[in-house]
Amino acid sequence: MMEEYEVNIAVPPPEHQSDVIKITGLAVNLERAQAGILERVRELQAEQEDRALRGFKLIMSVDPKYHPKIIGRKGAVISQIRKDHDVNIQFPDKGDENQDMISITGYERNTESAKDAIMKIVADLEEMVSEDINLDHRVHARIIGGRGKAIRKIMEEFKVKLTHLAHAGGVVSH
Repeated sequence: MMEEYEVNIAVPPPEHQSDVIKITGLAVNLERAQAGILERVRELQAEQEDRALRGFKLIMSVDPKYHPKIIGRKGAVISQIRKDHDVNIQFPDKGDENQDMISITGYERNTESAKDAIMKIVADLEEMVSEDINLDHRVHARIIGGRGKAIRKIMEEFKVKLTHLAHAGGVVSH
């Protein structure tokens, strides 16, 4: 900056806690240098305000049993939410007291939209029910089909998840 305006700028050391900087040089250059410095100060203040706005933190409560589905396989679901809403999302650590608290950090409007996306997943999961169905073990192989083809077809057609519980002798739908 000094070379750009052909001036000398003296900034007091931090321990002096002074708000005054000294500019020396030709009068014609001082005004330009002062304007340049004030513009830079405005830019820095804007960056600082933006950092503060981007640091908005929203805490939401979600039953820990839903966390794995919100995170998704290899973190795919939560990564997409982070990307779509430009936020940072933190789940509680194992030892944390509040295992249901999820924190979302970013611009306030973005944290709200990310929260809505998470709540939509939770609402969809809460609509799911589980029911035990007792079936004669002799028909299990036919329901499952070769390489699981028949059971996959049922799951796709009816949008359910079927699991075989050998110890209970039944098939469970989710």
